[in-house]
Amino acid sequence: MSYLGFPRLNFTGVFQSDVATANNAPPYYDNSLFEPRMQWLMRFPEDIFGLWNPGGTNAMRLTDVKVTSGLLPDGTLVTDPGRDRAVGGRLMDDDLRANGKFVDLDPADQTVPEIWGLRPRLVDAKGRELLRGDYLPTAVEDLWMRSRTPPEVMPDPSGTYQTVLSGLEWADADSPLLRALRERTDDGLLSIKFTLDSVDLGVAGWSGNVSYGRIVGAIGPYRSGEPKRFLAGRRLRRTGDAGSFNHAPCRIDEESGTAFLDLANSIATTKANGPLVDTGELSLAVLDDAGKAAVLAPLKGVGKDFYEHAAGIATVRLSPEQLKTVARRPIAVVEATEGGAAPAVVLSENADATWIHADQTVHRLYPGVDGASTGSATLYATQYGAPAAGRRLFISPVEDTKAVAVPTEVVTGNDGRAEVKFTGKDPANARKDIDGVVAMVAYGSTHRPGEPEGLFHLRVFDAYKPPARPTWVRDVQPIFQQYANLFPVMRDILDLGNYNHVLRHSTYIKRTMLAPLESPNHMPVSRDLSLGKRDMIVSWLNQKPVPTVLDITNVDDLRQILQQAILVELATVPPYLAALFSIKPNRNVKIAELIRGVVLEEMQHMAQVCNLLNAVGGKPQIGRPGLVPTYPGKLPGPVLPDVEVHLRKLSLEHVKEVFMGIEQPEYPTVEGKPFRGAVFAPQSVRIDREGRVQSADGNAMQTLERWFTTAEYRPLTIGWLYNQIARAIVRLDKKGKLFTGDPKRQVAWPDAPQTLYQVTDKRSALLAIYQIIEQGEGSPHDLDGDGLGDPEELGHYYRFEEIVKGRQLMKKGDKWVYEGPEIPFDPDGVYPVVDDADTFRLPANSDGRRESARCDESYTNLLKGLHRVFNGHPEELDNTVGLMFQVQVQAKKLMSMPSAEGAKTVLGAAFQSPGQ
Repeated sequence: MSYLGFPRLNFTGVFQSDVATANNAPPYYDNSLFEPRMQWLMRFPEDIFGLWNPGGTNAMRLTDVKVTSGLLPDGTLVTDPGRDRAVGGRLMDDDLRANGKFVDLDPADQTVPEIWGLRPRLVDAKGRELLRGDYLPTAVEDLWMRSRTPPEVMPDPSGTYQTVLSGLEWADADSPLLRALRERTDDGLLSIKFTLDSVDLGVAGWSGNVSYGRIVGAIGPYRSGEPKRFLAGRRLRRTGDAGSFNHAPCRIDEESGTAFLDLANSIATTKANGPLVDTGELSLAVLDDAGKAAVLAPLKGVGKDFYEHAAGIATVRLSPEQLKTVARRPIAVVEATEGGAAPAVVLSENADATWIHADQTVHRLYPGVDGASTGSATLYATQYGAPAAGRRLFISPVEDTKAVAVPTEVVTGNDGRAEVKFTGKDPANARKDIDGVVAMVAYGSTHRPGEPEGLFHLRVFDAYKPPARPTWVRDVQPIFQQYANLFPVMRDILDLGNYNHVLRHSTYIKRTMLAPLESPNHMPVSRDLSLGKRDMIVSWLNQKPVPTVLDITNVDDLRQILQQAILVELATVPPYLAALFSIKPNRNVKIAELIRGVVLEEMQHMAQVCNLLNAVGGKPQIGRPGLVPTYPGKLPGPVLPDVEVHLRKLSLEHVKEVFMGIEQPEYPTVEGKPFRGAVFAPQSVRIDREGRVQSADGNAMQTLERWFTTAEYRPLTIGWLYNQIARAIVRLDKKGKLFTGDPKRQVAWPDAPQTLYQVTDKRSALLAIYQIIEQGEGSPHDLDGDGLGDPEELGHYYRFEEIVKGRQLMKKGDKWVYEGPEIPFDPDGVYPVVDDADTFRLPANSDGRRESARCDESYTNLLKGLHRVFNGHPEELDNTVGLMFQVQVQAKKLMSMPSAEGAKTVLGAAFQSPGQ
């Protein structure tokens, strides 16, 4: 039986393939190299960005699919809705749950997208439901480029999906077609076949039809024992010169004397979404031993509207003698020829009329997970459409791989079936940023060892040993950030890279991650998260009272978080510089001085953390191939997840919302009470000009250590981060063996705004961290007794607030108030720089893009130079100063160029360092 026979419903219409495309590019999986432009719609052919549908949801939608006809058990064609309610009805998505999903196996194997979670339902012309059922997940088959339009103009892949519907819910409807289907199907299943083509990929221009395509198909009975995902009948293969044809399944029904040929995916189209090419008259034929064709009869129904109204299925009535002939001879489809020439064969069975195929071609294996590290599939072998017993079948990986073990050969039983078992082995993180590996395993007849009949597509995930207590920073955020990058459509609802967002949605995240793979609600939609990592994330979400953000338990953890601290400090510099550079010469002088002072201190902070990381045996990574902060965006690491950082010209609003948001003051509590003021007297520590600690009062150092271990900061602030680092240093250095780094890698900066400490021990490390906290978020101090908050006496927050308030901070009695000398802001003294300048937003080959790219190149070289300075070349520090001035010169040049033709805004520095 199956869809390829009688009775049957035929349908056609429009579907949507709303697949996300940013995840199609393997390089985009590297969180360190990911950039915002990788989520943009492509600008073909100059910039591919996030390809043709980066904001896709992966939904598979039955948009407008109509039942065009039906066939009763005797072959009677029904096209009049008056004769049967099912005709003229619609095949629709489930109205009680989310849409089904298209799912690629892996970015390295996008040839077998599957459909998961679909539950189609059939309604009549008045919207009354007649039938619904669950669609067994299946992968595409027989992909080919169908359109005669050159693929570089409009690629038009076409393929088929065959499976069964289960869990059927039948309405008590007066429909002879549905009644016939229900009476003749087995096991509570129905057979269903889709042919999908003509999806608009936007290559020829952006229209309202992008992601929409054409669907035709059929629904028929299922017979117990049949494979569920393909037709174990006869396989008509395209011949070498059959450019307008593709493979086709065929079924011979002896009871009715009918040959059914599914040509829905077998005839080319004149153009994407266009009609089928004119094939002329096609006939069914048999082949003799020499391959010569003898015509049996013309294919019935092949012609105008054949594709839409008959789902591309042709029939041939055969006489009893012809049935005997086709039972022992290969069959073919032939074209009529002129002048009495032999008919031209366009599709045919192979010489022995055999076919070997798997009922499930896509498999996922999870080494190290009980019951999930192995899998199996059934191969079916047929000859002349009947089960072929005793057939030896080869099983052979396409490429040498150690990640999967398979038998080299299997033999079919009396039922024509053979089971193939797969065993996954740990790929050992072979691809670093993409979990596991993919493997293709070919199968076929041992009589034709060089001619595979098909492929198994396997995804073998990395074995994963979860930590005893997972944390956000080390374990969860790297995984979630990848999904946030590759599926930007989620961010409007939930930013998976944001700890606070994840906590707010934790209940739903757990439910969706634990949902069955076949559920449309399953997360991740791509089904590419290993079971071990899924279980780790769920256990982290279940931690009480809240999931752990950070737990520095060893020196590797410490090095990792110090690297993130470097990136936090680096990330603040471009936004401050963007505002500083936007100030016109000799205008807003006082404000420029304040911002310049903060920039220098942030650069000192970054240098200080590099010295800290070197001191504990780490290697600072500045610039590519590491992460380079991008804008707009969050600060790297776990801090301030709800602060969005932008590149903008100087304005009071920007200083208040972004700069003060970054530098928000943190007053810790110590023994339950708010702490303000100095921890120790500055004169208790003596430092030379190179940043080396010459002496320090022992009691002061004990006080500082005790303060770090008892001070409590609000989680996820910058002060909290450095306090966690300080506490870890105290814990890990109890035996005095933490500081193993080469002292020669310590960098001195005698002209730094304050002190760049050379870190060699716990004492110098804690002093360095304390200074970072005080400069960034510390309380005001009147060190010189003049009653005014001088820049070196104020944390960054208070300097920025002076700009917003328009007055210098001064001490009035015991309080600090903004009543000092005026700090005026002149809006006309600022260039009208475009918000969030971005090189890749500019037209390719334009003057603006070239100049912006040059500025980016200088910024990239600056980062490269800093990387060398803190990795064994401290003598090159002056080179980076020169590069900094070069960036400034080029940024100023950009401000003389309009951001677009006729625009009132000008370009600004983008501070980009492309990693791809």
